[in-house]
Amino acid sequence: MDFKKQYIIQAISVASNNLRLSSDKIETVAILREYCEKCNNFEDEIKKMKSKTELSKFAIKLWESYQFISSFHIDFLKITDIFKEHSHSLVMELSNLLDVISPKKLREVLASMDDSSEISVTLESGHIKTEIPIRADIRKIVVVEDDISKESVERDELKEELILGELKSANSFDFDDFEEEILKPIGKLELLLKNMLTDASIGINFSSYIQLMKKNADISSEIGFTILAEMHTIFHTAFSLIESRQLEVDKNLIESLRACLIVIVAVVRGKDVDITNYLNKAENLGKFLKLN
Repeated sequence: MDFKKQYIIQAISVASNNLRLSSDKIETVAILREYCEKCNNFEDEIKKMKSKTELSKFAIKLWESYQFISSFHIDFLKITDIFKEHSHSLVMELSNLLDVISPKKLREVLASMDDSSEISVTLESGHIKTEIPIRADIRKIVVVEDDISKESVERDELKEELILGELKSANSFDFDDFEEEILKPIGKLELLLKNMLTDASIGINFSSYIQLMKKNADISSEIGFTILAEMHTIFHTAFSLIESRQLEVDKNLIESLRACLIVIVAVVRGKDVDITNYLNKAENLGKFLKLN
């Protein structure tokens, strides 16, 4: 498989692994991956996707990854870290896409991208030649500059500002900062869990940890990291109940809370290990706390 295509498809797969997907959404991701695998000209296909309302925002993120991997100056010493950034940047847009499109609708949208009735412009003997679809009214595609009103210009400028403003906002996310913020308290929390079964837990200020984990749950949810948000929410909810003496601390609880931390680190670091047992243990705690 083409290296560039493989890079994009793997980025989509890694992004989808960070989401809690229903069977329909899993099927939608599979359709998207299959379409990408069959693309002969990936650059053209991404451009077509950008023209579709349902796929446009997701395609913009794909285009950023494609531009990097198409560069002649790839630093292979840093490519793993950059790949992680690209895959994580896809998470939120992939999540949004899966919320609004069904497998059937995605097939329809992708099929419409092969519509041959689009106007094509080619260069021939130094002149621009435009092939117009049959029955097209030439008068409808002729733009007279003098007829462009001031109002329409202002409206277009506003659209551009909104679109570019959104991109600037999206690009302001720094995965390195996010990773540091999420991982910073993990070591202290693991030590705290060990001490909670001994007298060393006396006088622990749970409130500060509850607030920190709530904040990190909100950040994770905001950018589309469903699993991370879930693990943080389970953790801070359990701590809240412990603080209010509604939940008794025992070995099973500590192991379940530690499982939350292990899942958080594995997801953020992109560890290629099976964390199913830890994820199940953490989710069972969530069910016990009536979060799921």
